[in-house]
Amino acid sequence: MKILCSIFSVLRHIGNKYKILYFFTFSLSIFLQINSSFAQLKTDPVLNFARQQIEDESYIAAISTLNSFLSTHKNNADGLYWKGFCYYKMENVAAAKENYKLALKYNPRYYPANVEMANINVSEKKYTEALPFFNMALVVHDSDINLIMSRGMCYYYLDKFEMAIKDYKSVIKLDPKNYKAYNNKGSATYNNQNIVEASKLDLQSAEIDFTKSLEIKPDFQLALRNRGIVRFYLDDLDNAYKDLLYASKLDPKDAKAQYYIGKLLFKQNNYIVALQFFDNSIIITNNNSEVYIDRGICKIDMGNINGARTDFYKSNQYSTDKAYSTYQIARSYAAEGNKKQASTELKEAKKQGLFNDTKYFNLITNDKYFKVWSKDKEFMDLIYELKFGKK
Repeated sequence: MKILCSIFSVLRHIGNKYKILYFFTFSLSIFLQINSSFAQLKTDPVLNFARQQIEDESYIAAISTLNSFLSTHKNNADGLYWKGFCYYKMENVAAAKENYKLALKYNPRYYPANVEMANINVSEKKYTEALPFFNMALVVHDSDINLIMSRGMCYYYLDKFEMAIKDYKSVIKLDPKNYKAYNNKGSATYNNQNIVEASKLDLQSAEIDFTKSLEIKPDFQLALRNRGIVRFYLDDLDNAYKDLLYASKLDPKDAKAQYYIGKLLFKQNNYIVALQFFDNSIIITNNNSEVYIDRGICKIDMGNINGARTDFYKSNQYSTDKAYSTYQIARSYAAEGNKKQASTELKEAKKQGLFNDTKYFNLITNDKYFKVWSKDKEFMDLIYELKFGKK
């Protein structure tokens, strides 16, 4: 069986989670069946002719041939599959899906149609819908590494990290040198909870997986970047910097590597250079709300209040959760000593749900820009109101 495979590097950002993994899909090029109808495919002259037309990329002619075949073989899964294949090649996805589904109606275990339906759903980011097709395909071929990796990706993007880890472990068992599986497993491990609040144990476990991936392939850029991020949160800043810098050299357009170098340098109070890396990240992708937040915070500490506020408004524009960026806008006014406007923004942040997490009251108490009003009755009354409501 000839299967042409294509490999996609997929990055998705959700909240504070950086989900970085490799995802495998099969290209729509399965020219020989492996189920019980294989013999029929070899001997039926009409299907053989249709297959030849498909190999010649004469898809309209192949559909005509298949329609003729299906007029006397209505429930034939082979004919329906190849007809769907032709439609897919002609970019008529709806017609392709319709024929694949019919093929599966008459033969639920039909491997190629299950694979194609899984791929189509993945391409449409319908990961829940893709899973049953991957599951059925794996009933037929339970040791297919590409299918297991792809199913793991679906679990990953559905935040079913334990299931994703299980699939990546299966791949590693089948192929101990699969560096992509180690990378994916590490990413799923530290994303099993919010990375900012991930346990040290999970971060260390992820670091081990990324290191294993890099032992197999030392220049694997994603694993380098991922390990750098994990080491940043483990406060291993020197090694994190080495990983992230090397990752950024391997792929200068990796916005996350640039961003985390900026975060690391900011943590070391190297604001001027940190700002350059935040700028780099924004040039590569200008709609990441978190980069604007961190660049704005850096600008505040550099005394560029107006520039900081502009970044916070930008973050507000791109974020679905506007509460935190509104809080930072309040900080920018506090940095200017504008108590009235800072109070207005804190009230707005409350409306947006910021203080559902009580940690923000502690942040305000310890924030150097709000601290100047710690004995200001009007401001402290506002904090009381934000916490408990009006007296």
